[in-house]
Amino acid sequence: MKHSLLPQRMRDLRVPRVGVLASVLVLVLVAGVTWASTWAVSDNGGDAPAATQGAQTEPDAPAADPDGAGKAGGTGGSGGEEAETPGSAALERSVRRFRAAQRRLAQRVSKQLERRSAPVEFRVASFNVLGDSHTGPGGNKPSFYPDGSARMNMAIAILRNNGIDVAGFQEFEASQYGMFAARAGEYSLYPGLTLGDKSVRFNIAWRSSAFTLVEAHSISIPYAGGSRIEMPVVLLESTTTKRRAWFANFHNPADTPSLGNNARWRAEAAGIEIAHLTALHEQDGDPVIVTGDFNEREEIFCRFTAGGIFSAAAGGSTGGSCAPPPSMQVDWIFGSTGVAFDSYAVTDTGRASDHAMVHARATLVGVE
Repeated sequence: MKHSLLPQRMRDLRVPRVGVLASVLVLVLVAGVTWASTWAVSDNGGDAPAATQGAQTEPDAPAADPDGAGKAGGTGGSGGEEAETPGSAALERSVRRFRAAQRRLAQRVSKQLERRSAPVEFRVASFNVLGDSHTGPGGNKPSFYPDGSARMNMAIAILRNNGIDVAGFQEFEASQYGMFAARAGEYSLYPGLTLGDKSVRFNIAWRSSAFTLVEAHSISIPYAGGSRIEMPVVLLESTTTKRRAWFANFHNPADTPSLGNNARWRAEAAGIEIAHLTALHEQDGDPVIVTGDFNEREEIFCRFTAGGIFSAAAGGSTGGSCAPPPSMQVDWIFGSTGVAFDSYAVTDTGRASDHAMVHARATLVGVE
């Protein structure tokens, strides 16, 4: 029987082998934690010590491919061009559509400019239709003239037979306005009844298929005894070419036993009319055409044509010394520069009125 040489106290202190290994593992773990807390990146985002940083290296960039074959999606085609992407193709299509739209717009604008500068021809008239009150009960005209209704039918027939596109009326009373509007639907009118029973007498009519109204206003003109009446001015636009022109219509007062001598008021009225229409013409360059019963012959001709802006459809001089046409009515048509007249005529109206209808072909000349 063998006996241990170790004293009893030492035998009591022996530790099993498993316990020793566990102790070693604990020590290793403690050392690892201590090292990590010392050398790792701190919680507050600080950098690791230089020794640790020095151990970190970035991965090497891939080597360049001299043939371009390594590019993503590359085709390896000649010239190294990239393949067209769906985005670039859509952009190119949008650019093509935009350029095509630009060309179409330019063509439309060019055509519109051509139309707006093209000559426009139409027939214009000045027509004193003899007021209904003159031939109605208590009127001052002999029984030679029928009543206003019958005479209005005659007047409309005269307009149609002569192909009148624009007409300036005088003595066109409210009752006659109603008859005309109901029976001659191809025409539009201004001012209608909008300016009252006095101004209705000076309505301007235009064929609706030939012109449209762009703008309208009136100017105050002295009539008999100096009383003021609003008289119409309209800016019309051709339905075919879009050319525009101003039209004005006036009736200056006559000398009569009941109204007295109105030469002073005719002169004042003419000055207002000419100044206003000259300003309109100079404003935008749009031509101006004037119709009216001016109750003057040579006097009104010389006043209108003296400045060299207006000429008469009946002929005669313009600017410089006054040389009236050989035959004159008290009814006139004048046009500014930009208007040419021909085929001037004085048409007898029979029993429709005590005035002839004067009319002419007017041409808005081409614009360079």
